[in-house]
Amino acid sequence: MESLDAKPETGFDLNPEFCGGEAMDAAACCAVARKRGRPRAYDPDVVLEKALEVFWMKGFAATSLDDLVEATGVNRPSLYAGFGDKEALYIKAMERYQRQIADQLDEVLTCNGCTGGLRGIIRRYFDVMIRAYTGEAEHPLGCAFMCTALTDAPQHESILEMLQGTIEGFDRRFESFFSTAKAMGFLSKDADPKLLTQFISGMTSNLLVRARAGAGRVELEAIVDSTTAFLFP
Repeated sequence: MESLDAKPETGFDLNPEFCGGEAMDAAACCAVARKRGRPRAYDPDVVLEKALEVFWMKGFAATSLDDLVEATGVNRPSLYAGFGDKEALYIKAMERYQRQIADQLDEVLTCNGCTGGLRGIIRRYFDVMIRAYTGEAEHPLGCAFMCTALTDAPQHESILEMLQGTIEGFDRRFESFFSTAKAMGFLSKDADPKLLTQFISGMTSNLLVRARAGAGRVELEAIVDSTTAFLFP
């Protein structure tokens, strides 16, 4: 695995004033600087957002350390100290991306009265996902995580574990949602929450693949409208 660490750069000011006169050679000066601490010169959220954009566009394997340094404006030693190696930075960026989407879904996937009916709730869920897949980019990129993780998960255990956890979390969220909807009478007694979850999962995968292939928001919304009308008449 390529490391974000780099010998040539210290990431510290090596002048005598900074070192307090305690050391004049580079190695000892850096040790003093690390011991004393130094104010962080970057916003971690901004770094993760910039890193996400690079990974999203290029994928994990094709993203180089130079790409990340250029995009974030943070040198290699500082990236390594703050986020770990490239794989750890990828995981942190994707976790942040998923939390942002999950926060939106927590507001949407509630069935306490089912305002607009079950179809309306599912439609709002897909609105969240379509916005995430298309964004403001000139060319839609699909899901930042799924579209990049599927290729590299077999070679990277941490990415594989995150991928498996994402799928399992999706299933739990929707099975719980549909079970609640059924208990409240918004689904028929013979409705299968697990089966409905698989339908929604399949639709979501269809949308993210089409978005990655260039489909725009209007096209994706049309697919959602026709499919949700069929599933939830």
